[in-house]
Amino acid sequence: MKKTLVLLPAFLFFLLSPCLANTHINCTIRLDRHKAALMDSVKMVVTVSGTKKIDSRPVLSGLEPFDVTQRGSSSRVEIINGKLSASTDYIYFLQPKKTGIHIIGPAVVRAKGTVFKSNKERLIVKKIVPSSGSDQGPLFLSAGLSAKKVYVGEQAVYTIKLFHRARISNVSLNLPEIKNIGFKQLGKPSEYQSVYNGRSYKVLEVRYALITSSNGVFGIEPSQMSMNVFQPRRQSSRSLFNSPFSGDPFFNDSFFSMSTGRPVTLASKPLELKVLSLPKRGRPAGFSGLVGNFQIESKLEPSNIKAGESATLTVCLRGRGNVNRIPDLKVPELAHAKVYADEPVLKTETDTQGITGSKTMKWAIVPEKEGQYRIPELPVSFFDTKNHGYRVIKTAVLSLSVLPGEMGEVAVLTGHEKKKGPPSPAKKAVKEIGHDILPVHTSINGLASVQPFLPRNILSLLFMVGPLFIYFAAFFALRYKKRSKGSSAAVKAKKAAKKLTQKCRGKNFSSGDLILYIRDYLNERFGLSIGSMTPDDAIEILKARGVSDQTAKKLQVILQGLESSIYSGKGQGPVDIEENIPRLINKIERELR
Repeated sequence: MKKTLVLLPAFLFFLLSPCLANTHINCTIRLDRHKAALMDSVKMVVTVSGTKKIDSRPVLSGLEPFDVTQRGSSSRVEIINGKLSASTDYIYFLQPKKTGIHIIGPAVVRAKGTVFKSNKERLIVKKIVPSSGSDQGPLFLSAGLSAKKVYVGEQAVYTIKLFHRARISNVSLNLPEIKNIGFKQLGKPSEYQSVYNGRSYKVLEVRYALITSSNGVFGIEPSQMSMNVFQPRRQSSRSLFNSPFSGDPFFNDSFFSMSTGRPVTLASKPLELKVLSLPKRGRPAGFSGLVGNFQIESKLEPSNIKAGESATLTVCLRGRGNVNRIPDLKVPELAHAKVYADEPVLKTETDTQGITGSKTMKWAIVPEKEGQYRIPELPVSFFDTKNHGYRVIKTAVLSLSVLPGEMGEVAVLTGHEKKKGPPSPAKKAVKEIGHDILPVHTSINGLASVQPFLPRNILSLLFMVGPLFIYFAAFFALRYKKRSKGSSAAVKAKKAAKKLTQKCRGKNFSSGDLILYIRDYLNERFGLSIGSMTPDDAIEILKARGVSDQTAKKLQVILQGLESSIYSGKGQGPVDIEENIPRLINKIERELR
């Protein structure tokens, strides 16, 4: 109870602190893709974050080449790291009226009497490619590459489009397997309306980044997409006239006249990708293989300190390309200063154009004496795919001013040193100025008459011993509670594998459910609280607990297959799940013991 009363004010402060947090108002524009054909429908979202209310709807620039349709707005409120975040999304659909490169934005909003502007987005609109033959029909699949020629490490975007005019369901995609080329899905599949060969279609689009690791000419075999296609049943005029609901449009809807779907598999055309080697001419020394387009920035905080204190040097390298090859930079040794490196942080993201990311590196610099310290520039080299040549980017030269530290000086005189100055005054006799009120005993016999200290009554004894007793009682109670929690967690960890195996024997579960089962197993087995888990997270958790690389990678492959089955239909089948996962979990448990 006492512990609860102590924690209650902190808990109330935690709940109220988000409402007191000062949020920054920001406005951004996002497009669902940056390349479109004439008459395509492009989704645009304008997000205003940091406030629930604005003075008026966003005013956008650069929409003259489009027919614009507004589709309402949606608001949301989130609490992130104890801060209240409110935002509103305004949804628009753009239909291009002419080809070219169009710059959309900025969006301008007014909130709390201040004007805020968003970023700008570029949209490339091309003409519709006419079909080579006759009518393509109500259903066909196309595939394309953003570039037919790339360098090793450079990304090429592989786009699959399903054009359909019929209702479809249970769509799955099988991608070709190519040695030395990997597929990385870019976001979720998007759907929009388009016109092809004079006919209106619904388009299902999926994008992948092709990650190359060696040079050569690679043939990309056709991708296959399977689905169920529903065609409306034909109703005779007699049946319609005789139907008691023939006049009701609700019962004449295609939902009530739809046949059971027929399975259909479509294949795209084969493609070819040429991967060039990076040139040897002009290659900088220590080149790490970084390919793409990157920027670097640095800062030193604070720039004025005292000797013995520390300043933090932060360097961030970000860009688009093979971000996993961003090297770890090293700060050279500084005279009269110690440098301590922090663990670098790598973050990767995907958009419709490929993979982007950043690596943040930090160092603590502790100078030992006063003076001016010069932090030299840190160079990074990469191959620029736009200019087809190598580039070296550097951080700025930074300066650190160090003042003397607060250290007291102590002078020590030895016995051989002669002290200068006037002679010390003569010693004076000790003069008695008073008597002690207590007697001074000169022998042990004088203590014999002193009585031992005893409390006058039982209340005084309780007053003295009670707080100590309460302290030890609370200490042992908390310790017992902690041990009981530990034993409960141990029992839960032992049952985690058995629980996952029983779930895998069921029949009514999806790939998404199985990912959640595996996540729950790792949480219960190792006492974690992971909300969302990637295949890379799973392999790191197992390797950190002593599981072999080979066993951990097997679970990673299964999770990657399950994710692929969610978005593209390519993944583990039910038989593989029932047989492989329990056997793999048993192997993990053996290696953990």
